Amino acid sequence: MLTRLLTNLDDIEACLLSGEGHVIGGEGKGNFTLYHQARRMATTLQIGRVEEMWFEGELTMVATTIRGGASLWLTSDVLPIGRLSHEARTIRPVIEDLIEV
Repeated sequence: MLTRLLTNLDDIEACLLSGEGHVIGGEGKGNFTLYHQARRMATTLQIGRVEEMWFEGELTMVATTIRGGASLWLTSDVLPIGRLSHEARTIRPVIEDLIEV
């Protein structure tokens, strides 16, 4: 069900990584090392939690924190960063419910 949810996003590659960096679902890619470094920096600097990271270039990418230490990575070469962010916030609660079951 999780894989189906992640592959139903048009023009978006999606990947869900566990808290240890293992792929839980989807067919996209995520950079767990970068995500882990951002979380450590936020803790060290005492600026709060990392909720979402945005990357823009030839591809746009959004990484969103999922409850339990997992992360959702969405990548597109046609959609703007704001649309990816919206999609991530929309499916995050659904994914968190699926993981808890």
